[in-house]
Amino acid sequence: MITNAEGRNSRHKRWHRLQQVRSWVTGRTRQGWANLPKLWRHETVRHMAFSAGIILAGAWLLGQVVPHVPGWAAAINGTLATIDQPVRHYLLTHTQALPITASATYSVWQAVGFASFVTGVFYNGPARLAWTMWGATTVIMVWIGTPDPGRQVAAGLALLAWVALSGLALRGLRLRPAAFVQVDVHNEAPPPPEVEVRAEIHTTQPEQPQYLPPSPN
Repeated sequence: MITNAEGRNSRHKRWHRLQQVRSWVTGRTRQGWANLPKLWRHETVRHMAFSAGIILAGAWLLGQVVPHVPGWAAAINGTLATIDQPVRHYLLTHTQALPITASATYSVWQAVGFASFVTGVFYNGPARLAWTMWGATTVIMVWIGTPDPGRQVAAGLALLAWVALSGLALRGLRLRPAAFVQVDVHNEAPPPPEVEVRAEIHTTQPEQPQYLPPSPN
């Protein structure tokens, strides 16, 4: 009897905890759906949703169009190989004396580029700085890792590809010219006020005695 009672109590406690978790998740879900119209009023959220839609639509469109256009697939594969192979060669050559392997460094290079590009699309300032540094580093690695006859072409292709992708990652970025405000301060004494001095003399006149006629008495 005691064992059955303890088993029922334990099942009741587990069921009660499950009900609490379920009610908490349901409440948070309803709260999120209720706050969604309020969240959509913010301009940043609308920009993020629009950017995500443009990226997904562009990726789907390229995936549908590129395989059916003759020469495009070969050109894209050749461009990617021209950029990717020198980067791999550079990392393989310069990581032999390091604890990290070339494959791990290559994975870090890919992850940083992808993360900085995606977050840069959403107007993130530090991510855009990371994307700029990533692009410059990639062009340098392509320049060093490519043999001499095609070095300029490979670096040029890497730079053009980075600039093309920067149209999305750095969109809306404007370099405002420095504003110089010139303030002229003249420490000149103000002109003295014009003061007109007039001399006026006021004299008191003596009172005239009043004449009284003689009394008949």
